[in-house]
Amino acid sequence: MARKPRDKTPEEILYLLSLKGRTCADVDRAHDLQVGTASKTLGYPHSSAEQAIASVLDLPAAEIWPSRYDAFGKRLKPQPAENYRSRRRLRHCQKRRAA
Repeated sequence: MARKPRDKTPEEILYLLSLKGRTCADVDRAHDLQVGTASKTLGYPHSSAEQAIASVLDLPAAEIWPSRYDAFGKRLKPQPAENYRSRRRLRHCQKRRAA
């Protein structure tokens, strides 16, 4: 059985953008998106920002976020509930652990 492809992490997408010499703010400005839309799209669905990021990276959006698209590359509507749950992040500050 083939393994289901996973979404690229926000860190991977930011790295790919940096290789192109771009930031999320550059994507917002170039595609006339509201400030912060591209950075929010790294974690939560937003169709126009997904397409904007995909065009900057020269990748299909379905390859970047397979959980947001069906097998034919068509965007899922409505999005599955798990796409709106925040992902675990590394904790930089562990206050409850002894030094």
